[in-house]
Amino acid sequence: MFTALVMLVAPLFAFETEKVFQGKNLQQWVKELDSDPEVARKIIIISALGMFDLQALPILEKLTLNSDQEIRTKSISTLQQMGKTAVPTLAKLATTGPKGVRLLALTAIAGLGEDAVVALAELCLLTEHFDKDTKIRALAALGNLGTQGYPALPFLVNAFRSAERDIAELALRSMVQVCGWGNNQPAGDLIEASMKLAPAKGEPGVLVLAKFLKDTDAEVRIIAAKLLGEMGAKAIKAMPGLQSALQDKNEKVIDAAFDAILKIKP
Repeated sequence: MFTALVMLVAPLFAFETEKVFQGKNLQQWVKELDSDPEVARKIIIISALGMFDLQALPILEKLTLNSDQEIRTKSISTLQQMGKTAVPTLAKLATTGPKGVRLLALTAIAGLGEDAVVALAELCLLTEHFDKDTKIRALAALGNLGTQGYPALPFLVNAFRSAERDIAELALRSMVQVCGWGNNQPAGDLIEASMKLAPAKGEPGVLVLAKFLKDTDAEVRIIAAKLLGEMGAKAIKAMPGLQSALQDKNEKVIDAAFDAILKIKP
C-alpha cells in the first residue's frame, strides 16, 4: 500500500519550495511511512503529513482507502484539521469513496461548518443518496454551513417532505439554520417563508427560486414565479426557467410565469 507513496510525492518538489516539519520534509515522512512501522507510529506520521498542506492531499486521500480502520479514520481526521484546504478532497471522498469512508468524510465536512461551503454542490446531491446514513450526514453538514448553505434550500425542502420522520426533522433543523432563523422560527408555512428570503440573497436567491419552478408542488412553483417577478431585472438569470414554466400543466403557474417574464424583461 505504502510503496507507491514515495513515487507520488517526488514530483511535488519540482517547482515548490521544500517545507520541513520536525526536521523532515514530506518525502522523508512518507519514506518512513513506507518502511511499514507499527500502526501507532503510522498514526503519528499521518498527523505530521497534515502540516504539508496541499502537497499532502493526494497522499492522505490514498491513505483513506487503507485496509486498516484506524489509519483510514486518522487520515480523514487529519484532512479535517487542515480546514478549507482539504474540503475539496473530503467532498470527493464523500461522493466517490466506499460507504465507511463516505460517512467519515461527511462527518469531517460537517465539523468544518461554514468553512466547508465549497462542498455545497456535493452535499446537495448526497441528500438524495440511496443510503439513509449518507442522507442524514449530508443534511446535517448543510445545516452546519449556516446561511452560506441557503442555495441548498430546494434540496432541504425535498427532504423535509420525506415520509421518514427523522429525515424530515433533520431537514427542518437544517432549513432553520440556512435561513438564519435561530430561535425566531416564523409561524405559518415554513417553505413559503424560506422562499421569501431569496430576493435578499441576490443571484444565489434567483437560482434557488429558479429551481423551485420545477418543484412538485404547484403552489411552490407559483410562489417562486411571483417572487422572481417582484425582483424585476435582477432575476434575469431565471428567464430560461420561467420560459419553461409557460409549458406547465397548471394554468396558475403559467400565468405567474408570464407575469414574471413581463416584469423582468418588459
